[in-house]
Amino acid sequence: MINEFSLSELWNAIKSRRKLIFINCAASAIIAVAIGYSIPKQYKAEASIASESNEEQLGGSMGALASMAGLNLNGGTDAISPDLYPDVISTNDFIVKMLYINVTTVNGETMTCEQYLRNKSKKPWWAFVTKSIKDLRRKLFPPTVHNFSKGGKDGRINPKYLSEEDNLLIESLRKSISCTVGNDNGVIYLTVTTQDPLVSTQVVDSVMSHLQTFITDYRTSKARTDLEHYRQLEREAAVKYDKAKKKYAAYCDTHQELALQAYMSEQESLENEMQLAYNVLSQMKTQVQM
Repeated sequence: MINEFSLSELWNAIKSRRKLIFINCAASAIIAVAIGYSIPKQYKAEASIASESNEEQLGGSMGALASMAGLNLNGGTDAISPDLYPDVISTNDFIVKMLYINVTTVNGETMTCEQYLRNKSKKPWWAFVTKSIKDLRRKLFPPTVHNFSKGGKDGRINPKYLSEEDNLLIESLRKSISCTVGNDNGVIYLTVTTQDPLVSTQVVDSVMSHLQTFITDYRTSKARTDLEHYRQLEREAAVKYDKAKKKYAAYCDTHQELALQAYMSEQESLENEMQLAYNVLSQMKTQVQM
């Protein structure tokens, strides 16, 4: 059985319920406008970083110097790849650093990012209702496990000891920062969204700068450790060479014009020790320079 569709019957049904339809449409419009005006405006700032290709070949004098130093700049891959950069940015340590950068609002006020988020960020009205409900529930049913905070240096937030308030603040900033890596070109795209366009720009620039510093420090950490190691060896070799030189000079001064084979053998032995110490010192100096 096929039911026929009649436009006239549909129109009559709409007319008979036009008041209800009008009331629903008006109520929906009012609610939509109220919600729209209650949500604070958000401003997005973007930046991008071109990551280095692991297959990029380095030649010329830089490659020659690296080869002399025993480093292979062309082979292998980084211990940290661009795919891990979003995880780096989302860590508590990284986010806490962002909280204490200085930002300036469009109104010319200068403060830390933490102060901006705590005091200048607006919230929709239902956020206060939700907070009141949570506070009431916490009073009626106290948690068995209490969060505690342990201030870090200069009274700053310690990322390893967070109170519930600190954790909410960090989570708020973490959600406002986005980091993605392009699959086709390997470009790192950074996005920061806040309620102030100037703050968004400053925060995304700071995120980019801190990420570049982290990458540089991570990639050069082994070289810096090796440098300090060879500097220590150089200092030790210099002390040994100085002792061998003084010992040889003192022996020569006190045994001048002596032709006995025993004296000449001892002098030769001391000279060899001094030369060996000098060779070691010269090698350590070369390693430090490289």
